[in-house]
Amino acid sequence: MHISDQKNELRSAIEHRLKSLSDKERNAESRTVCRELLKAIPDGKTICAYIALKTEVNLTLLLEELLARGQEIYLPVYENKLVYRRFTKDTPLIKGELGIQEPPLSEEELDPMNADIILIPGRAFDRTGNRMGRGNAGYDRWIKKQRVRNPDTQYWGIALECQVMNEVPSEPHDEVMDKLITARGILNCSEL
Repeated sequence: MHISDQKNELRSAIEHRLKSLSDKERNAESRTVCRELLKAIPDGKTICAYIALKTEVNLTLLLEELLARGQEIYLPVYENKLVYRRFTKDTPLIKGELGIQEPPLSEEELDPMNADIILIPGRAFDRTGNRMGRGNAGYDRWIKKQRVRNPDTQYWGIALECQVMNEVPSEPHDEVMDKLITARGILNCSEL
């Protein structure tokens, strides 16, 4: 079977798993993931996060706590490519071209040299750091460029337990995560 067929099959299986999760289960896992992240993210670090779709870990609690700490937060904006823009408690979010809540174009763009930790959603992850997204490779292209611009940036995959697989098919353009964070804790993928 071709790798693109394997990925499509896995996306369908994950979609089925996600649909079987209740809102209560998803919210409980999301809260636990946020608590894990709050323990792991050092004060003073610049964090790139995301506003979750219904099928992703909801990071609202984390964003509120990081803002209360005074940490800089950036969220993804799709401007024909992935760009991160500043998010504060006063930032109005607008629906972007992909239907995702984003900061407006008037917000400051991320300086790549200041990006410490990038929290990355996905459709599926494995324990070695392989990640499968939605199929447009937007995060993969951005991560590849960011690794050149700032080799110290860390990439943390954020997943619900049902999104963690034994193996995720990967291609040469797929970028690997440094850590995988779920409700069960934090896995340092680079040590496996």
